[in-house]
Amino acid sequence: MKELFPRRGLPNVIQKLENRETVTIVYFGGSNTRSEGYRVMTADWLRGQYPKADIRCVNAGISGTGSDLGCARLERDVLRHQPDLVFVEFVGNDGGVPESKARIEGIVRQIRKRSRFTDILFIYTLKERDVALFQSGEYQKGALMQEEVADYYGIPSIHLGVAVSHLVSEGKLIFTSGADKSIPGAIVFTHDSIHPTIPEGHQIYTDTITRSFEKMSELQGHLGRVEHNLPQAHLVPANPWEYATMLPLDGHAHLSAGWSYVTPDDSALAREYDWLFSGLWRAVDPGEAITVQFEGTHIGLFDIGGPDSGRLKVTVDGGDPFLVDRFTPHNDHNRNQYVFLPELPNGKHTVRFEVDTEKTDKAAVFEVCGNERSIEHVRQHPDWYDQTVIQLGKLLLVQPPLV
Repeated sequence: MKELFPRRGLPNVIQKLENRETVTIVYFGGSNTRSEGYRVMTADWLRGQYPKADIRCVNAGISGTGSDLGCARLERDVLRHQPDLVFVEFVGNDGGVPESKARIEGIVRQIRKRSRFTDILFIYTLKERDVALFQSGEYQKGALMQEEVADYYGIPSIHLGVAVSHLVSEGKLIFTSGADKSIPGAIVFTHDSIHPTIPEGHQIYTDTITRSFEKMSELQGHLGRVEHNLPQAHLVPANPWEYATMLPLDGHAHLSAGWSYVTPDDSALAREYDWLFSGLWRAVDPGEAITVQFEGTHIGLFDIGGPDSGRLKVTVDGGDPFLVDRFTPHNDHNRNQYVFLPELPNGKHTVRFEVDTEKTDKAAVFEVCGNERSIEHVRQHPDWYDQTVIQLGKLLLVQPPLV
């Protein structure tokens, strides 16, 4: 199995590095990108290879997020930095859902519309459940979908799982083992089956990336500045995701009187997440609501969930209400999260989100997952869980032109 598909390569960023210019690299993805792993290690390697270039790196990784949120946050987290190179790492969190191909294309088209000279690199991480596929000669489903996008737009891609699966087959790597265990003669790759250890696991990812970068540099020749293509036709027909955006609630939503706006100056939680949101809109009582009128295909919320999270009763265009629970199996602690409602026909819509009166049986949510630690947390802190709090950071919209 090949680990590198160079396609049109990285001509512009490599030329700027070789010319000792200022280069901005944005690392865009989930938790494997946010961590101090391959992102930091590849940046260090590049600085060693090109000591005269001024290499500036941006951490645009957000744990637990996929390419759908990626489309919406691209302007704030990527494009405003005017990158020369964008690493795109969403295979793990997208989980192979069919919509992933459209969303990845949406990311590519947004970048290309801003600059035809920005290089893009897809990297595909590996979970333990993917190893058997690699050993049988198959890439994971999500990577295959992104490869269609990569082929269509000439984007290089690196399958980080190839080297990992080889090491597993050779008995030189244990994919998952407890943090308190060491295996003589073998690298422990993860402690949780998903996130590589630092530095050992991420070093394997880094070596694959740097090896591929060297190959692309050799293939490069002296092409000069290359203008990347942006086909008029989408790969995914009627794809709306290049029109995704992330907006503040104030000015774009009507909030009932019981909502309060908390900032890092007056809230410890807002301080903890000030890297994501300038403040949070907070409601604690059932019946409080926000109403949004918009034109488009998708609406979503980017919020903070935790033990106190409630659920929302949602109505779209006056239809029957349905529930969107903002308490998840991961909410034994505060964490950033988001949700998109199902796709709507492109047009004008009115959506109302109301804090629901009924409470989720949160202990039961943890019991379904068999999470004893979280179940015990509910027993220890019942008051934390006996609440209906909603804390919103941003509004997410997908707004393609009306035909």
